[in-house]
Amino acid sequence: MAKSDMNEERDLVRLSEIGSFLRERRKKAGLSQDQLAARCDLTKSNISNIENGKKDFNFTTFLEYSKGLGKQPKELLNKEFDFSKDWSLKK
Repeated sequence: MAKSDMNEERDLVRLSEIGSFLRERRKKAGLSQDQLAARCDLTKSNISNIENGKKDFNFTTFLEYSKGLGKQPKELLNKEFDFSKDWSLKK
């Protein structure tokens, strides 16, 4: 398996977990995907793809998602998600 293939597989796991984490935060805020989209510069389709781990996204998209939740990005990055986790795929 080529190195880029391994990174792609690892990144799919990351995207899925981050998407689930963001979905939980949205639901905790009592927002539907439509409501979140109305509060920031993202489409419902974009939000769905992010939350389902189907779309890699850039930092500015994360900033918009945070804005829609009414949170500072650091609030999500500091305490609520373990970004230091071992993302390697163990076989």
